[in-house]
Amino acid sequence: MAFGGGTGLPVLLRGLRDTVADLTAVVTVADDGGSSGRLRHELGVAPPGDVRNCLVALAGRKRLAEVFDYRFEAGEELRDHAVGNIIIAALADMAGGFSEGVEQAARFLRIKGRVYPAATESLTLVVRYADGTTTRGESVVHKVGKQVSAVDVEPEGVPAPEGVIAAIERADVVAMSPGSLFTSTIPSLLGGGVAEALDRFGGPVVYAANVMTQAGETSGFSASDHVRAISDHIGPVVTDVLVHSGELSEGLLARYEKENAAPTVIDREALAGMGVRLCEADLLSDEESRGVRHDPMKLSAEVRRLALVRL
Repeated sequence: MAFGGGTGLPVLLRGLRDTVADLTAVVTVADDGGSSGRLRHELGVAPPGDVRNCLVALAGRKRLAEVFDYRFEAGEELRDHAVGNIIIAALADMAGGFSEGVEQAARFLRIKGRVYPAATESLTLVVRYADGTTTRGESVVHKVGKQVSAVDVEPEGVPAPEGVIAAIERADVVAMSPGSLFTSTIPSLLGGGVAEALDRFGGPVVYAANVMTQAGETSGFSASDHVRAISDHIGPVVTDVLVHSGELSEGLLARYEKENAAPTVIDREALAGMGVRLCEADLLSDEESRGVRHDPMKLSAEVRRLALVRL
């Protein structure tokens, strides 16, 4: 099974969907920006955008998945809304709950596997910064631009869906996808009961580390800093860290430098001191024009290989 959100989790799912018999995705519900934020504010529904991306990644009905991803470009009320976000919101209203609405959408798309929200209701991210200040809401983090030290969620103690805990108990491997550490990866793990279930889990827990740091979240972070942040929030559950081992071109590095981003330092000794196993492999897409992006098949192949090695 896999945890995450944003663009990182769908990449991993696209690689796993045709190679794993029993696949479960757990998706953050702390987003409050864009189309998801508007629907959350206007309808009181949990933010559907990250969930929609994962449903589309696992969809068997490809043409319908294209409809789910379509965004309106004209008008006022519908502009920038993804069709799938509106459909999921409608299904949640009709079914009496967000988890139930996601399940209905999954049936429509005939997805391979299961997709769950990280909690049974939407969560608001409470962000603490290194300078001691605090903000509320996921969408303001990058606008603030300060170094994040920790995140919490409100309301506290909202449970993860029962299916999430059951999926952890039967999983062969748990993967944490690459993505924004404090606004995607960690929030996907904060549903009530998840930390305890992962602590009981006896299999490998693989963190697919970010190739680049992210200004305002992980500036100056090494691989061990990423793992330590996860441990600070849910305990020392990570057993393996998967990192990209190839070189990045000067052109790519220059592009990211303009965004105050740099390659994540792989501090091998620090990871070993934490008792975490390091796996280095070529994980990136060859399409350099898209920037530093994980390749779905390369990433999923390494996650599956680690599962076999560690079982």
